[in-house]
Amino acid sequence: MKLRLALPILGLLSVTLLPPVVPRWGFEVHRLINRAATTHLPPDFQHFAQWADDLEQLSTAADERKCCVTGESIKHYIDIDDYPEFFTGQLPHTYTEMVTTYGESRVDRNGTAPWAIEASYLDLVQGFATADWEGAVAAAADLGHYVGDLHSPLHLTVNFNGQLTEQQGIHARHESQMTARHLGELEPAPGTVSMIADPLESVFEWIDIQYPGVALILAADLTAQAAAGSTSSDAYYEALWDAVGDETITWIRDASLAVASLWYAAWIEAGSPPLPGSTTGREASPTPGATRVLPNAPNPFTLSTSLRFELDQGGAATLMIFDVSGRRVRRWKLGVLPRGLHEVLWNGRDDAGAALASGVYHVVVTDAAGSRALGRAVLVK
Repeated sequence: MKLRLALPILGLLSVTLLPPVVPRWGFEVHRLINRAATTHLPPDFQHFAQWADDLEQLSTAADERKCCVTGESIKHYIDIDDYPEFFTGQLPHTYTEMVTTYGESRVDRNGTAPWAIEASYLDLVQGFATADWEGAVAAAADLGHYVGDLHSPLHLTVNFNGQLTEQQGIHARHESQMTARHLGELEPAPGTVSMIADPLESVFEWIDIQYPGVALILAADLTAQAAAGSTSSDAYYEALWDAVGDETITWIRDASLAVASLWYAAWIEAGSPPLPGSTTGREASPTPGATRVLPNAPNPFTLSTSLRFELDQGGAATLMIFDVSGRRVRRWKLGVLPRGLHEVLWNGRDDAGAALASGVYHVVVTDAAGSRALGRAVLVK
């Protein structure tokens, strides 16, 4: 099933009527990330790849809206190093907390990409839950774009264009001009999604991983300039690629896996509804009696909690716990269970019996038909 999703008319006008702007990451890289993400989907969600063409086409819509949609341009970056607390691990993560701490003007000036990802993720959950496939695909494409942006290190720094270190223009030189010369080498490697318990927390984990790339790119630019004597020659771009090409491939590969993981998490959170043409998932959006994870009690918990869930049909069922990094820490093969309500006592330990650290944990139940439902448990020591 292919949706005929047109790019926004205003976005098209911006391409034809406004002065050309070099797109961050390059349009081709954004298209590559979204299409590659469709290759990372697990079997029960594989049918989402039927919209690969639309997801690729709409991967640049967010950039094209910058000309005409108020507030769009600040959604593509966060100058994380303007906040000293980032370096001490004390930076708030919600938009509300950030505004309370720093003021709305400073937060918006420094970019709102993490919360744009959060908003697009929630839009995607809603699209899946209501079987609004056109809306879901548009939200998924935007989600892919913003995630791609935050896997580009120069979207994370006040010195985003080298303007503070006399390296003006490095943003486009690295993200667009260098990558355009090496598109054939940027194909993301095969991989599978990881479970994401908290999308916003995952965004800040990615930022921690990507931020050191700022210094790598700026150092690579100086090395390439020294080798080539300018920033416009083939020799410069080959030297830049030699210095930071491998890292760039990794950032793009990580982006495509992160995008696919968020798409999958949104589908699970929506209740794993059946996709058009698919035989997996449930026959309708979540309703009382459908397979679902109920609130555990107590929550938060310290010693133990009762994980409660409801099965849509009888048969073999599995219950799993994942940590915030997507690592599975506990699994119960529950055997054949009847349809209805069930509960399992969890003592906050992993499969090996080791006590787990405080934090948010992802609870996933799978019924005999392969339908999955999602919940969250908070362990506090």
